[in-house]
Amino acid sequence: MKINALNGNKFVFLPAKVYDMKKSNVTVCLCTSRAIIDRERAVKVSQILRDAGHAVRLEADLCEKAISSFPEMEEIAASTVIACYPRAVSALFDRLNLKPAAVLDLRNGSAEDILSGFNLSESSSSEPFMTEADALPQKNGHDAWYPVIDRERCSGCGKCFDFCLFGVYGFEGNTVEVSHPTHCKIDCPACARTCPQKAIIFPKYPKSPINGGLTEEEPVAVNPKLLYSEALEYRLNRRRAGVSLLKK
Repeated sequence: MKINALNGNKFVFLPAKVYDMKKSNVTVCLCTSRAIIDRERAVKVSQILRDAGHAVRLEADLCEKAISSFPEMEEIAASTVIACYPRAVSALFDRLNLKPAAVLDLRNGSAEDILSGFNLSESSSSEPFMTEADALPQKNGHDAWYPVIDRERCSGCGKCFDFCLFGVYGFEGNTVEVSHPTHCKIDCPACARTCPQKAIIFPKYPKSPINGGLTEEEPVAVNPKLLYSEALEYRLNRRRAGVSLLKK
């Protein structure tokens, strides 16, 4: 088992075992609206797994699915999920009180890394089903952008709630929740930069640790006044357009 650590918080990186070679359910997220997942690598892995007898389901965007169809997410949670960083994917399901059977990192790992968990190799490849992947919907610039929370890190301090002007966060008792994910401003990770525990994850963000990765690719020190000013300007512009994003 390989264990990575960031600021003392341990997170298990899969694959760390060989999975049951009997037919199993696998879900592969292609994140079609962003260049996060290597498309050819994802399709190749999917084809090899399918050829080996696994039931492979391709998803355009698990983040979108998570806010549009709970029943499907409940079904997907029973499968091995191959997507981006495990910390981000686990937090995505945790928001729905679901726990995926396993999470494999295709964003950062190689095809061989993923296939080795199934006792397979790239040499098992046949012609990939790219046509099926091409048929998946794409929402460039208008995709499901919103935060998820790493519960192992979150202290419940509420700084994200205090900072966000768009009403994305709420409280259930003493627990901070992403109550209105669709209120989030596309491509704005400002609240994640204000979190003292680095518990807020934007899966589609390009750099760690904000995207759920375990490395420090981007410093998280910020100027709160500048961020607040930018958020306020955005809210005023939306209000002028006739859209109210005030917290309820």
